[in-house]
Amino acid sequence: MYVRQVMAHYKPEKFDLFGQRFEKEVLPLLKKQKGFRDELSFFDKEKKEAFSMSFWDTKQFADQYARDVYPSIQKKMEDILDDTPQVRSFEIANSTWYDIHAF
Repeated sequence: MYVRQVMAHYKPEKFDLFGQRFEKEVLPLLKKQKGFRDELSFFDKEKKEAFSMSFWDTKQFADQYARDVYPSIQKKMEDILDDTPQVRSFEIANSTWYDIHAF
């Protein structure tokens, strides 16, 4: 299993809009993607920071999403964000949720 981690800072006055747009526009797009499993999002209003992790069956599915869909999502959110999101990717080594074990 594979995870994409995205971290960004949003404009102070855009907290509510960020959450609404994420729920109404980003999540529905994610749910339609082949190989998508789950999304966890964390918003810190005080630090004006958003952190999300999307879970994928394989690296190939995550890469396809990053190439074909993520640019349009980033475009939808650019008026809300204070900076360019930082994206990192990982292979999941352990998870009690998905019963994944490294060894």
